Amino acid sequence: MTDASPDLLVTENFTPLIGQQFSIIHPEVPAEFTLRLTSTYDPSKGASHPKFRKPLTLLFRGPAEPLLLEGAYDIQTEGFGPVRLHIVPTQTPDREENGMGYHICIN
Repeated sequence: MTDASPDLLVTENFTPLIGQQFSIIHPEVPAEFTLRLTSTYDPSKGASHPKFRKPLTLLFRGPAEPLLLEGAYDIQTEGFGPVRLHIVPTQTPDREENGMGYHICIN
Protein backbone atom coordinates (compact mmCIF):
# COMPACT_ATOMS: atom_id res chain seq x y z
CA MET A 1 0.00 0.00 0.00
CA THR A 2 1.10 3.54 -0.73
CA ASP A 3 -0.19 6.58 1.08
CA ALA A 4 -1.18 9.00 -1.67
CA SER A 5 0.25 12.50 -1.52
CA PRO A 6 -2.35 15.29 -1.70
CA ASP A 7 -0.85 16.42 -5.03
CA LEU A 8 -1.65 13.01 -6.56
CA LEU A 9 -5.36 13.04 -5.68
CA VAL A 10 -6.56 15.83 -7.97
CA THR A 11 -9.02 15.85 -10.86
CA GLU A 12 -6.29 16.69 -13.37
CA ASN A 13 -4.49 13.40 -12.61
CA PHE A 14 -7.60 11.23 -12.98
CA THR A 15 -9.32 12.78 -16.01
CA PRO A 16 -6.84 11.18 -18.48
CA LEU A 17 -7.57 7.80 -16.84
CA ILE A 18 -11.30 7.82 -17.65
CA GLY A 19 -12.16 4.54 -19.39
CA GLN A 20 -9.23 2.63 -17.90
CA GLN A 21 -9.63 -0.52 -15.82
CA PHE A 22 -8.34 -0.35 -12.23
CA SER A 23 -7.21 -3.51 -10.47
CA ILE A 24 -8.21 -4.04 -6.85
CA ILE A 25 -5.35 -5.45 -4.82
CA HIS A 26 -6.79 -7.27 -1.82
CA PRO A 27 -6.49 -10.89 -0.63
CA GLU A 28 -10.29 -11.35 -0.62
CA VAL A 29 -10.90 -9.86 -4.08
CA PRO A 30 -10.41 -12.06 -7.17
CA ALA A 31 -7.41 -10.99 -9.26
CA GLU A 32 -9.61 -10.56 -12.35
CA PHE A 33 -11.96 -8.09 -10.59
CA THR A 34 -11.57 -4.59 -12.04
CA LEU A 35 -13.37 -1.26 -11.90
CA ARG A 36 -13.61 1.04 -14.95
CA LEU A 37 -13.26 4.75 -14.19
CA THR A 38 -16.28 6.46 -15.80
CA SER A 39 -15.99 10.05 -14.56
CA THR A 40 -14.23 12.41 -12.22
CA TYR A 41 -15.33 15.78 -10.92
CA ASP A 42 -14.90 18.48 -8.30
CA PRO A 43 -18.18 18.43 -6.31
CA SER A 44 -17.49 21.95 -5.01
CA LYS A 45 -17.73 23.24 -8.60
CA GLY A 46 -14.70 25.42 -7.93
CA ALA A 47 -16.12 26.96 -4.78
CA SER A 48 -13.71 25.28 -2.36
CA HIS A 49 -11.77 27.48 0.05
CA PRO A 50 -8.30 28.38 -1.29
CA LYS A 51 -6.68 27.23 1.98
CA PHE A 52 -7.90 23.68 1.43
CA ARG A 53 -7.48 21.12 -1.31
CA LYS A 54 -10.22 20.77 -3.90
CA PRO A 55 -12.52 17.84 -3.22
CA LEU A 56 -12.62 15.04 -5.77
CA THR A 57 -15.21 12.41 -6.65
CA LEU A 58 -14.40 9.39 -8.82
CA LEU A 59 -17.15 7.23 -10.33
CA PHE A 60 -16.53 3.65 -11.43
CA ARG A 61 -18.44 0.70 -12.91
CA GLY A 62 -17.63 -2.89 -12.07
CA PRO A 63 -19.19 -6.27 -12.73
CA ALA A 64 -22.77 -6.87 -11.54
CA GLU A 65 -21.40 -9.77 -9.45
CA PRO A 66 -19.53 -10.15 -7.17
CA LEU A 67 -20.25 -7.04 -5.14
CA LEU A 68 -17.19 -5.25 -3.78
CA LEU A 69 -17.97 -4.35 -0.17
CA GLU A 70 -17.33 -0.84 1.13
CA GLY A 71 -13.82 -0.44 2.43
CA ALA A 72 -10.24 0.63 1.87
CA TYR A 73 -8.56 -1.06 -1.08
CA ASP A 74 -5.31 -0.65 -2.96
CA ILE A 75 -6.13 0.30 -6.55
CA GLN A 76 -3.88 0.59 -9.59
CA THR A 77 -3.93 0.98 -13.33
CA GLU A 78 -1.17 1.34 -15.89
CA GLY A 79 0.98 4.28 -14.82
CA PHE A 80 -0.91 4.90 -11.56
CA GLY A 81 -0.75 3.36 -8.11
CA PRO A 82 -1.12 1.34 -6.15
CA VAL A 83 -2.76 3.70 -3.66
CA ARG A 84 -5.18 2.89 -0.87
CA LEU A 85 -8.56 4.57 -1.26
CA HIS A 86 -11.97 4.05 0.35
CA ILE A 87 -14.43 2.59 -2.19
CA VAL A 88 -18.19 2.76 -1.67
CA PRO A 89 -20.81 0.79 -3.67
CA THR A 90 -23.48 3.08 -5.14
CA GLN A 91 -27.15 2.22 -5.59
CA THR A 92 -27.25 1.21 -9.24
CA PRO A 93 -30.69 0.62 -10.83
CA ASP A 94 -29.13 -0.48 -14.15
CA ARG A 95 -26.65 -2.82 -12.46
CA GLU A 96 -27.58 -5.87 -14.55
CA GLU A 97 -27.18 -4.01 -17.85
CA ASN A 98 -24.21 -1.72 -17.10
CA GLY A 99 -22.50 -3.13 -14.01
CA MET A 100 -22.39 -2.09 -10.39
CA GLY A 101 -21.54 1.55 -9.62
CA TYR A 102 -18.90 2.60 -7.09
CA HIS A 103 -17.53 5.91 -5.95
CA ILE A 104 -14.56 7.37 -4.14
CA CYS A 105 -14.84 10.77 -2.44
CA ILE A 106 -11.71 12.65 -1.46
CA ASN A 107 -11.98 15.79 0.63
